[in-house]
Amino acid sequence: MKSGTVALLGRPNVGKSTLVNALVGQKVAIVSPRPQTTRHRIVGVLTEARGQVVFFDLPGVHRPLHRMNAQMMHLLRETVAEVDVVVQIFDASQPPGHGEAFVVQLVRQLASPVVLVANKLDLPASRRHLAERLAFYTQRHQYAAVVAVSALSGENLERLVEHLFSLLPEGEPLLPSDVTTTQSERFFIAELIREALLERVEAELPFTTAVWVRQVEEEEGQGDRPLLRVWADILVERESQKAIVVGRGGRMIRDVGKAARERIERLLGVRAYLHLQVKARPGWREKPHVLAELQPVEGVWDGGEG
Repeated sequence: MKSGTVALLGRPNVGKSTLVNALVGQKVAIVSPRPQTTRHRIVGVLTEARGQVVFFDLPGVHRPLHRMNAQMMHLLRETVAEVDVVVQIFDASQPPGHGEAFVVQLVRQLASPVVLVANKLDLPASRRHLAERLAFYTQRHQYAAVVAVSALSGENLERLVEHLFSLLPEGEPLLPSDVTTTQSERFFIAELIREALLERVEAELPFTTAVWVRQVEEEEGQGDRPLLRVWADILVERESQKAIVVGRGGRMIRDVGKAARERIERLLGVRAYLHLQVKARPGWREKPHVLAELQPVEGVWDGGEG
């Protein structure tokens, strides 16, 4: 039996979270086309008869402009230095540039084996330019394995998993076999609210918003589904942004709440009541006490019934 840790490393929007969800077999990380959707280290766990892989979905590699982003990059560097295997993932539909070259420089400093993954094979541009784009990386670093996949369609994911198990050390599972993530329910709820928000905002708002779950209460519900009451704040940096998130007549915040509630109910197997408030907190991305409030608290749960 083999077990170990695997970090997913790459630029923003290359499909790391989609890949983790696909490999684990259920949603453990939110997904959005917006850059920097992933702000924390998200854990997804795959357990099979041959062993266990603990995946770390990391923030996309970028140049930090705020304290929040600097924390993200510090966490990224700490994680990739400690795991058993690193998966370097890139978007094969896009030509590589300076950002991708910087990622290669990062992996060249690592002692752990690195698997190169070309993602988005479902897009025609990826197949047309796959050979030349793979060459950009393989000419700069010697990888333990190279795989082209589609996280969206599932193509070649089993092949990727085989490579990962071949590189992991022998050992017993690190976590119980029924665990799919170690994020607390409170953190997962905040992420689902943020996902619903990201789908509905534009321009700079994705970078300047955050969700803080203030309180969660569980009550007996109808049948075997408990009722989850959630009070959460959506943080923005300016009053003008607050007006955008609330929307005309409160329409935007109602739409966000409805979409988030449906996802929480489906993924956690509960009935949910959400009370959302939008609060302007200027400069929150630079304030240590606010960033500390937003840090995930890890627990062990099986990801719900969805």
